[in-house]
Amino acid sequence: MAAERCYIIGVDEAGRGSIVGEMMVAAIAVPHDESKLLVELGVKDSKLLTPNSRSRLYRELSSRYPFAVVPVRPWEIDEENLNALTAKAASLAVSVVAERVGGFQRVCGVYVDRFGDPGKLRVMLRLRGYKGSLIVEEKADLRYPVVGAASIIAKHVRDRRIRVLRSIYGVEGSGYPSDPRTMEWVRRVLSSGVTPPIIRYSWESLRDTPYYKPKRKKPAKVTLEDFF
Repeated sequence: MAAERCYIIGVDEAGRGSIVGEMMVAAIAVPHDESKLLVELGVKDSKLLTPNSRSRLYRELSSRYPFAVVPVRPWEIDEENLNALTAKAASLAVSVVAERVGGFQRVCGVYVDRFGDPGKLRVMLRLRGYKGSLIVEEKADLRYPVVGAASIIAKHVRDRRIRVLRSIYGVEGSGYPSDPRTMEWVRRVLSSGVTPPIIRYSWESLRDTPYYKPKRKKPAKVTLEDFF
């Protein structure tokens, strides 16, 4: 490791609680000795930045460092456990980014903003070949600049995707159930008899409608089938 530059990988997601559109899981690899540069660039938790600042930082980060974004589709979220889906997407994103920097042997740490049981992600990364350090913490996007960078990538890509869905389906608002404009649009579209594939029908916000789709209960145990 001393003879080669080592990289740290940050992982975060955007759109986890949305009722409309994909959840985006992002990973980005940054040379370990450039962590301070991220702070100098203005990297922080994406929720603390304006859309213009996120856009600027996305351009800066994407031109400097390898990254990957894995979308998790609404219909997948309706069918499977969200934490398991997030772990799958995160392990894939980390693997893609690691390959772009020369393999897991060049990775000296993976930092993840916590979701669910970190054990699932740990097992999935081990099966993909990663044996190094894995740090999973609440609010890691505030504590570690590399996770803040991943949060910016995920949020920017998610925002762009919502703009595309707005142009195709007429989506209104942010896509989150806490947004009255979004929920008004969802209910209006569903009451017209249209059921677009961009809505998460298993969300509690739709429980009082005929379109609500309760999730099937699945075992929480990670098995080999989870990787295919």
